[in-house]
Amino acid sequence: MTSVCRMCHGGCGAVVELVDGVPTDIHGDPDNPTSEGYFCIKGKASLDLLKSPDRLTTPLVRTGPRGSGTFEPVDWDTALDRIAAELTATIDRHGPESVVLGQGTDRNYQEWVFRLANAIGTPNVVGPAHVCFYPRVMASIMTYGAFTFCDYDGDPEVILLWGSNKPNTHSDGVIGIKFLRAVERGSRVIAVDPRRTPTAARAGLHLAVRPGTDCALALGMIRIVIDEGWYDHDFVAAHTSGFDELAAHVEAYDVDRVARITGLAPGLIREATRSYALASRACIEAGTGLSQNENSFDTHRALALLAAICGNIDAPGGDVIWEPMPIEGRRAFPRSDLLPEEQAGKRIGGDTHKILSMSGWVAPGDLHRAVLTGSPYPVTSLLVFGSNILASHENTGLVRAALGKLDLVVVCDLFMTPTARYADVVLPASSWLERDQVVEFNSYIAARRKIATVEGCRSDEEIILALAERLGLSEHFYPSVEAALDAKLAGLDLTWEQFTKIGYLRNEKRYRKYRDGGFRTRSGRVNLMHPGLRAMGYEPFPVHRHAPRADPALPYVMTSAHPRQFYNTEFHQLPTTSRGQSSARVTVHPDTARREGLADGEEVELFSRAGAPGVFMTVKISDAVAPDVVVADAGWWYPDEPSIDQSLRSSVNLLTTDDRSDVHMGSATMRGVAVGIRRPGQDRG
Repeated sequence: MTSVCRMCHGGCGAVVELVDGVPTDIHGDPDNPTSEGYFCIKGKASLDLLKSPDRLTTPLVRTGPRGSGTFEPVDWDTALDRIAAELTATIDRHGPESVVLGQGTDRNYQEWVFRLANAIGTPNVVGPAHVCFYPRVMASIMTYGAFTFCDYDGDPEVILLWGSNKPNTHSDGVIGIKFLRAVERGSRVIAVDPRRTPTAARAGLHLAVRPGTDCALALGMIRIVIDEGWYDHDFVAAHTSGFDELAAHVEAYDVDRVARITGLAPGLIREATRSYALASRACIEAGTGLSQNENSFDTHRALALLAAICGNIDAPGGDVIWEPMPIEGRRAFPRSDLLPEEQAGKRIGGDTHKILSMSGWVAPGDLHRAVLTGSPYPVTSLLVFGSNILASHENTGLVRAALGKLDLVVVCDLFMTPTARYADVVLPASSWLERDQVVEFNSYIAARRKIATVEGCRSDEEIILALAERLGLSEHFYPSVEAALDAKLAGLDLTWEQFTKIGYLRNEKRYRKYRDGGFRTRSGRVNLMHPGLRAMGYEPFPVHRHAPRADPALPYVMTSAHPRQFYNTEFHQLPTTSRGQSSARVTVHPDTARREGLADGEEVELFSRAGAPGVFMTVKISDAVAPDVVVADAGWWYPDEPSIDQSLRSSVNLLTTDDRSDVHMGSATMRGVAVGIRRPGQDRG
């Protein structure tokens, strides 16, 4: 049986082999036009996930102190009735805004979470949006009114791979195989990455930028393009506004200054800029590495401006504007019309992180402080779908304190995580092999079909429907998941049953759509200078913000990355993914190892505040990083440890805060953190 994998954010085609209806093997689908048979180690671990003896299979209610992990099993009705009763009570007493819904990386149920929030009347949905996809989405929307993606099928001459390791990380239907196929056909790669990844090592140019300085580099490249006259004069004149003002703004980012900020040679910056700007077709693949620092939104907007002035927007082989297919999907299904304007105005952090608020999200730091302070109003309840926030949210200490104060914490997950140990009610969720979904990406829609059942587990969609019924909100939902899928597909004149027989529909691209009516901005042009940003109290152009001078006790800059076999904080308990690595690693340069007296494989403690506890990592020595940079494994926790402290001892978010956060999006500085290195047990003074 064919389906679409969801072990990461990519959406590769999968073939599941069945014997008497039981899955026995899984591999890539060679007929899938998006992934072409590619299937990574995470996908191959899908059957581990399905059959894991550690799966949660019954609802649990806390019986001991919060965080103790002491629960008793209950039936589904008892668990759901309790949740609904407590939500109703807090809504009656404190208003619907006292309830927060949370989720992790989208598993194609994000629109369900938002629909429930809007139906309840709460403006507060928290997740990883601020450090993941949404800085790029909102920068694109604010610049040219829509979101774009790389047109690898259009054979770009140059691919500017910025803060992304595409062959290892796949996102939103843009599978790394498409990138590799373009390279095989002749696309040249410029990689901007603090690490010399295998992709960067094979690139035509590698710019090993100092972590957190990408915005300065992008602005410096814009200045070079303008100074040298390498921009698309016709496109700029006909389809942009604010070019002269942009040219004046980037005067401050001369190449020598940018070289000092980024640690790059001026000649390398010029060469990379020339290669990109003069290419006949070029696209920018920007990764989440750019979204996890205080320059998050401005970095993505600077890249949007660079692409625009070079004429690469909505062009073949460039950055193509996404046109959604006519289904009730990411835009329509959340039913934002259900949330009264008065309630939307109560979104936590909406008065400070205004661009994030426009996208409907709340930054975790804003939420957790609101819980602890009771300002701007009491926040009493948190329902988390598929997220281990103690390992994934910045500032673990703040997260833990907030979880301890809430009246009600509900966690829907597949396993008992540190976050689930803090819950009052834990609901066992199903994996992607156990649910029906319409998969919507920029390049296609597809059917993810339920192939197996784990007794006692329910999909997030089923849980949301059951809660909506108990909260008296059924009029805003559907009688079943299948009925909802039928409604989603109505615009294509298809039912879910009919769509399962088709399986896959490609979203055909159209280029230069702006020629018919302009861009989807108020002016119809690309906003190089955005007056709306100024009206909100922001700079109308991107600005690079410098990190404060580091403490001499913190001589290294830490960036981080997820090992390719894991996905964010997931899959540490699965045999296929965990067998190759049993502890978190920190990669250091040989000069750093000599300076600190470190040996390959020994344990060290990274710390970001002198005198404070740190996180424990295993040393890996490599010249793939600069002498002043260390790269830590992100998203790490140990499922078998009996205590939360031991489970999280290698979680880099024990080192991160939101003190230096992006003013537009609330993006925390999770990369570009000043750290020191010491041996375990060494004096912390």
